[in-house]
Amino acid sequence: MKLAVANLKGGAGKTTTAVYLANALAASGRTLLIDADPQGSALSWSEAAGDFPLPVVAAPVKDLNRRVEQLAEGYVHVVIDTPPGELAITRSALLAADTVLIPIPPSVMDLDRLRPTLEILAEIENLNAPQVFCLLTRVRKGTRSSRAAREVLVELGLNVLTTEISLRESYANSFGLGLTEELGEYADALSELQDQVNQV
Repeated sequence: MKLAVANLKGGAGKTTTAVYLANALAASGRTLLIDADPQGSALSWSEAAGDFPLPVVAAPVKDLNRRVEQLAEGYVHVVIDTPPGELAITRSALLAADTVLIPIPPSVMDLDRLRPTLEILAEIENLNAPQVFCLLTRVRKGTRSSRAAREVLVELGLNVLTTEISLRESYANSFGLGLTEELGEYADALSELQDQVNQV
């Protein structure tokens, strides 16, 4: 799987999602995490952890799609953490991916700001048409916001994973941890994502 975690809006939980899913994928084959964000949060996370279970490389470049094949040599899975607001880098990451996961909190502002990400996907469709899925993140259990957000995303024709990522302190405070065991709802999200990808 070549998985790009993308959403041009900041604060959607991209890096957390990318790191957790990369850790989950590492259990089923050699996995590389590419940090395409100039801020380098995923790389910093792995360095702070010390004993991180998979390699992380920084590649915040506009020609990432040309470099991925060489970077990914010898790996079964590649996960790309993309930056907020960087159109060219995100576009290149989407060109390199066979699967795109859009993490999105269930707020009106986040739904409103999703359009630029969808526009890039539409723009590259003739060059690369990855499977696209949405993952609701930072969900407050028992509130109507996640149901309403899910309805909006489905109306837009998007495939929304049933699994939702709760608004939890354990996720917010996991920066710098190795995540070798407790992957929480992200393990379920990956399992569902793999099932959906395999069905096509």
